[in-house]
Amino acid sequence: MLIWIASGNIKIMIRNKNILTAAVLASFSNLTFAEDVIIGLKEVSVQSPADQNSALNLKKTNSTASRLGLNAIDIPASVESLEIDTIRMRGDSNIHEAISRTTGISDISNLGAGVSYSARGFTGNDSVGQAEDGVRLLTAADTLTYPSDTWGYQGIEILRGPASVLFGDGTVGGIVNSIRKTPSRDSSVEALVGAGSRGEYRAGIGGTGAVGEIGAFRADASVTGGNGYVDRGEHQSEKLMTNLLLTPTDNLHINFTFDHSNESPSRYTGIPLRDGRIDSSLRKENYNISNDEQNFIEDRLRAKVEWQLSDALKLTNVSYWFNARRHWRNVEYFSIDDATNTVNRSGYTEIKHQQKQIGNRIELASIAEAFGHNNRWAAGHEVARVDFRYFDNFYNDNDPSSNVPIKNFDPRTFLTIDPTALDFVSKTVQHSVFVEDAFDITSQLKLSAGLRQDWINVEHDSRLTTASLDKDYSPFAYRFGAVYQTTPSTAFYGQFSKGSDPVTSIVTLRPSRGAFSLTSAQQTELGIKHVLSHAKGELTFAIYHIVKDDIITRDPNNPTFRVQGGKQSSRGVELAATLLPIEHWRTDFNMAFVDARFDELIEAVGYPAVNVSRAGNRPSDVPERIANAWLYYQQPNWEAGIGARMVGKRYADNANTSVMRGYTVYDANVAWRANPKTTIRASLRNLTDKLYAPVSYDTQQFILGESRRVELSAELSF
Repeated sequence: MLIWIASGNIKIMIRNKNILTAAVLASFSNLTFAEDVIIGLKEVSVQSPADQNSALNLKKTNSTASRLGLNAIDIPASVESLEIDTIRMRGDSNIHEAISRTTGISDISNLGAGVSYSARGFTGNDSVGQAEDGVRLLTAADTLTYPSDTWGYQGIEILRGPASVLFGDGTVGGIVNSIRKTPSRDSSVEALVGAGSRGEYRAGIGGTGAVGEIGAFRADASVTGGNGYVDRGEHQSEKLMTNLLLTPTDNLHINFTFDHSNESPSRYTGIPLRDGRIDSSLRKENYNISNDEQNFIEDRLRAKVEWQLSDALKLTNVSYWFNARRHWRNVEYFSIDDATNTVNRSGYTEIKHQQKQIGNRIELASIAEAFGHNNRWAAGHEVARVDFRYFDNFYNDNDPSSNVPIKNFDPRTFLTIDPTALDFVSKTVQHSVFVEDAFDITSQLKLSAGLRQDWINVEHDSRLTTASLDKDYSPFAYRFGAVYQTTPSTAFYGQFSKGSDPVTSIVTLRPSRGAFSLTSAQQTELGIKHVLSHAKGELTFAIYHIVKDDIITRDPNNPTFRVQGGKQSSRGVELAATLLPIEHWRTDFNMAFVDARFDELIEAVGYPAVNVSRAGNRPSDVPERIANAWLYYQQPNWEAGIGARMVGKRYADNANTSVMRGYTVYDANVAWRANPKTTIRASLRNLTDKLYAPVSYDTQQFILGESRRVELSAELSF
């Protein structure tokens, strides 16, 4: 059972229409769309379809794809916005669940990487970035663990394709930006309590109100937990978000936030394959140890000042401090011994991260005319410093192993030969200058440009060897684009952009890879954005081509040496639509076809090593197609929906020999509005109890997706 309290204008719309199974996805839910949700919580009311906004939000300001305050339809890039009410309608409580329903993005989260995605042919946190209110915690060891829970957020914005102009390196595939709720002087409270099958529970409370004569405060707290969908899959998390807004004058806003989270996800790395296939009889097995550990603690403090210097000029400064502590202790790799029908376990791993980041971004923005034409520009400077300490127990390559029965086994406890010790410390300092401009040539044609220059220094100091590193990078990113509006509701756009990814996380760069430079990627994209008349929906269509150079490959003359010089590319087509054809009905649909490949890549195989070309192969964990669809039907007092999530075939290795089959998962949702302030909701996840693998952990070890789950929730407002 889950109970959620929300505010804003609630709209119920359900559609029950069949869509191709390969592309269909639906969920029963209720929808809230309100232009003033950013300001605060409002009385619950029912809207007509004509007043309801689209899930794509093309006519709303997008802060992730541009710093210029442009609406999504005016930005020459693929953008998508999810309101919290749309997320709630689909029954998603975690951010990675919500993102996996957006256009062309699949969820590849796992124990080691935390929350992680695949987008436009590129995978992981060194290629698909994550931020909160436009501020990133730099990636260490390809791991990002915050934010994970949707509670306390008003929505999520996604920019697909290189985002380096706005967010720096490590964003060639795109960026996911979670937008938190803001304080309001109008008092309101929302709450959530509930439970579901397998001992799942969730509770949350949030409220806002006035502080003195010039202030407003907001606080959101949540707890979640349960037994998980595999043996010993227990998980739990707690989160507190606080937000103080001061407005000494109409032109000056000062905002302080402090957040704390403590999360312990399920300690599960999947099951070993039998003859290259999933053995369904092992669906609930968890071969981890009994005293496993996975704990992520995050503290975040931020101060933001916005000063409206004049009607056309605004100065913004954001200062922040992040502190992340992570701890893993697990046995992670498994294989089946067919002769004895037992499981061999290896990879007894203990890792600790201590990561602190302090930073500041100052920005000046203008909306003044230039040469008699509308013009917007923004320019600024950003600096960040990361101090990182890394502990592990495998610095001597000593790895114990164990063997357990394939079922009904004693999981035993952690084994290690070497004690967990401080392996290295690093300091990363990044300075950036950026500028962005959008100039209206005519009322229909807008040209835009963005430039960013970074200077990055990494100092690595090993505490177990004499190895050290002092490395400098200076990546340059740009985006040039044009938007031509044939009508106020139809825009054609094109862009060319350049970004960069590290060959491995810069913060945890090892001396052995210190000679490598950043990879470089270029994207060409063309697209159409259209808002249907009479509030009947919105459509977007995009085609793109991305080429990423200087990926790590093997020396053609010596397979024992790694060198740069490989190439990876992707091209694809993306389509998204929200349609409101008749009263009470709404359909959200998106699909993406991705042709991703290695153009140049050599891998070393066997012993002694022999070079093998992977040119023409698909990168691992990249689906060839993704589709989502939702069909909603809503009456004033109840709503429902049904549909599917489809992810195509993927590979677990660059050789394309380990195949992860495509899958379609159906979900359903029904809600009853008991009174204007209370909604009772029932959700059914994975209707058909589909057995599938959303991500690989090793070439012969897949992480299985969630089995069927029922939840009962209530959403309340006061």
